[in-house]
Amino acid sequence: MKLYVVRHGQTEKNLLNVVHGQTESDLTKEGIKRTHELKKEIDKLKLDVVIASPLIRTKQTAEILIGNRLPINTDDRLIERNWGLCEGADLDKVDRVKCWNYYLNYKENAIEPLSDFMRRIVDFINDIKVKYKDKNVLVVTHSAVSRVIYYYLNGIPKDGDLSKIDIPNLHILEYDI
Repeated sequence: MKLYVVRHGQTEKNLLNVVHGQTESDLTKEGIKRTHELKKEIDKLKLDVVIASPLIRTKQTAEILIGNRLPINTDDRLIERNWGLCEGADLDKVDRVKCWNYYLNYKENAIEPLSDFMRRIVDFINDIKVKYKDKNVLVVTHSAVSRVIYYYLNGIPKDGDLSKIDIPNLHILEYDI
């Protein structure tokens, strides 16, 4: 299976530099423009299946990238991590290292525990590995989901710090599974 993972385009909340987790946020004009630019690369890929998070920003991104080429499926397991009381907070005020340490499993402020979050993403990956084993799959999702997929497929670092990788908007990660 070939897996392509794309983080959604730039949103209003991205511009404000705030945590927006499961809070809805539309793509900006710049996000829409750059998504149309990425479409040229996506058009070159042989895709069999497209799956997106059900949040507006990922569905908008997937619709621009795919158009009428394929149906866009949604899967609730691809929704962004629930940041609890930190949703809406300035990104620079959230202790990313603490929140993203695999061994700490930070649970304060009603943040979705990393173990729970990872479990649902791993469950999704394991499902599509069976269901689409000989297919090329495009997943349109979020930064945190992309990060978990990356570390699940590449291994957890010894120190457990999953905050080290930054996945920009509209970045494509490619995996052979």
